[in-house]
Amino acid sequence: MHKIRFAGIALLGAVAIWAGVCCFGNPSANIRQDGTPVSAQHPGLSTASEEIVENTDAVLTESSAASPVPEGPATSAGSVCVMTGDGIQLAGKADTEFVSIASTTKIMTALLTLELGEGQLDEPFNVGDEVKVEGSALGIKPGAEVTLRLLVWGMLLSSGNDAAAAAAIRLGGSFEEFAVLMNERAKEIGMEHTVFVTPSGLDADGQGSCAKDLALLACEALQNPDFRDICEETNGHMTVGGVEYWMTNHNRLLKEYDGCIGIKTGFTDSAGRCLVSAAERDGAVIVSVVLHDPDDWADSKTLLDWGFSRLETRELVCDLSETTIPATPAEDAENTEQDAPLPAYTLRQRQKVSASLAPGEQLTEVITLVPSLPAGMPTGATVGIVKWVDSRGTVRQWSAIETE
Repeated sequence: MHKIRFAGIALLGAVAIWAGVCCFGNPSANIRQDGTPVSAQHPGLSTASEEIVENTDAVLTESSAASPVPEGPATSAGSVCVMTGDGIQLAGKADTEFVSIASTTKIMTALLTLELGEGQLDEPFNVGDEVKVEGSALGIKPGAEVTLRLLVWGMLLSSGNDAAAAAAIRLGGSFEEFAVLMNERAKEIGMEHTVFVTPSGLDADGQGSCAKDLALLACEALQNPDFRDICEETNGHMTVGGVEYWMTNHNRLLKEYDGCIGIKTGFTDSAGRCLVSAAERDGAVIVSVVLHDPDDWADSKTLLDWGFSRLETRELVCDLSETTIPATPAEDAENTEQDAPLPAYTLRQRQKVSASLAPGEQLTEVITLVPSLPAGMPTGATVGIVKWVDSRGTVRQWSAIETE
């Protein structure tokens, strides 16, 4: 298990530190999505700067097994992929076969809209005739005033082809240019068997993807908090430009499968029924993709259950046996024997914690400690935090570190 250690400069005191540890709401905000640490410093361990003091070459990566993955349980799907939320593939059946993917295409369109439109998601603008499209729609009329946020909701809940078209024109200027952006983003994600042509997933020559690529895309999209929050909603209502829009999520698993996060349905005559699903239990996320599947709801439940069954619960223990914090004289200490060395503080992990992990999955420990403590601190004083981070930079567990 990799370790990354940080030391802080300022000491706020044990009580203030522990208050900060208890109050943090989004530990993964300290880790970039590309897996590199921005700062492991917790707000409660406020410092003027941080210094990496050990194992600076540690990298947040996941070992990749060369052995082929199993097919998993039997399904009616033409293509299948089951993956953990941080990109470890557990099962695959024809998982790299290039096929039509219907409206699951909108996962990419919605993600790009959130990324490219960051900072302007709620700015109103008017659409043109691009919203005159066939198939499922949010109900946007030419000339209507919309926002990018409304369009994302319309794509993920109502599967609106009009919403996808409006977003593509707004952000790309044309469908062709937006497709370029889609394909560039796909390459960044590692989608090696994907070509995007339309923003909606309506059939187009040369357009398609595969189950494995869609699973990778789902894992990436779930790292975006707005995307995840929206695709978890079963219904939506928004008023923009004086027009009310009512939306219903087509994903039945949101009501039928415990812990379902949702993601995206899809159907065309050529693609058949497609479903990209995700669910979370005990902090672990499983992604399931079925393509050309007449029994997509039942098969997705089976695959998600199977994926969770492959996880193993492991206790997470931070080895602090060789880690100490130096003691400094207390402010009111007498000047006598100033040069006498003070015994360093030994440390221990406060909480017992565990995580559900895929076979062979490794987490990286990110440790933050104050650089020193005044002499006389009691046993159990909070002096830092350890976080266990997966290969995507998501904090899977954490514990306070205290004096022994």
